Amino acid sequence: MKMHLLSRFLTAAAIASAIAVCAAQATPVATRKELRRGDLAAAPGREAVSVLAEIPVGAASSRHSHPGDDLGYVLEGTIVLQVDGQPPLTLHAGDVFTTPPGRVHNARNVGTTTARALDIYIIKKGQPAVIVP
Repeated sequence: MKMHLLSRFLTAAAIASAIAVCAAQATPVATRKELRRGDLAAAPGREAVSVLAEIPVGAASSRHSHPGDDLGYVLEGTIVLQVDGQPPLTLHAGDVFTTPPGRVHNARNVGTTTARALDIYIIKKGQPAVIVP
């Protein structure tokens, strides 16, 4: 009887430990890496900011906006782009997208590999490229 109870206790402890380890693992987080920021000769007072966005499987970019136009190209993976006030748009590698200035949006990776996109923001010189509400 004591051995049976000990066996149950050890099994329960092992399950609890496994759950704790799984819960402690970091949730995948999207990242943005600014590649270049430079003045636009054809638009004085404005600059172009090139950014590489990476979204792990199952993660999202978080709701954000940009103070200027966002021109994007999906390099790898599959994302669903949700722009406030518009229907969701599923994008695959090779697709392009735009988001208007100030429009809050979110990109969610619905594929099986890390999604990567190259974004170019056209903004007033000195402004932040990304604004998180």
